[in-house]
Amino acid sequence: AKSLKASSPQWHIILIGRRPPPPSLTNIDGVSPTSLPYDAFLQVPDMTNEESVTSTLSAYYESLQNHADVGMQSLNRLDLLINCAGCSLGNEPLVDVSVDAFKMTMEVNVLTPFILSKWAFSKFAKQRDEGGRIINIGSIASESPRLHMIPYATSKYALSGLTRAFSIEGRNLAKTSRIAEATGLVSVCQVNPGNVRSNIMSAEEAARREKEEGFVDPEDVGQYVATIANMPNSVNILESTVMPTRQPLVGRG
Repeated sequence: AKSLKASSPQWHIILIGRRPPPPSLTNIDGVSPTSLPYDAFLQVPDMTNEESVTSTLSAYYESLQNHADVGMQSLNRLDLLINCAGCSLGNEPLVDVSVDAFKMTMEVNVLTPFILSKWAFSKFAKQRDEGGRIINIGSIASESPRLHMIPYATSKYALSGLTRAFSIEGRNLAKTSRIAEATGLVSVCQVNPGNVRSNIMSAEEAARREKEEGFVDPEDVGQYVATIANMPNSVNILESTVMPTRQPLVGRG
């Protein structure tokens, strides 16, 4: 959100999720910013519940459409969806991975992007010839899994399949939306980050990766995503990887 807002102040950014971003992601040097890097936050307790997600989004856009301010009414449109939330459960030997952990990881990392993208396609279609863009945040795990990451790696492989399938649908918006007047293009792509610091990684694992592989700053990934977001919908970067130069994804040594 920070990088997208910095790339152009015209972006009206809406976040949707189970909880708002923590202060660690919004504060600057421990101080609350004068303005948040997003314009609205929509809270949905269960992002895998299609009815809850779609009704919340539809209600928000309806409020824009009926707003007394003409400027706010103009925001009743969708240009971009970024699917970036996820979870990593069951990171343990196969015999210890529970079905519940596997199922939850798949639902959060695959079903939620499906629900949001399905709604976005309908919104894009109603905008007739304008189309839109969807950026899925995957993982380098979709190409090269680590040991004991079965649910997470599987979910990111599945997300790659979803991205490619949606990309085809985006070239045929009228057919997939059943709206004959929808002549726009929906560009769908996936960005696969390598090592990025996060609180789901143990201190020991973070230290090991820092020494052996390095890390990419979240801001660098954000700037790259913002660059894609500002491209015309007629241009697509289907799948790309943003990784530390030292991370051993390719080669034999």
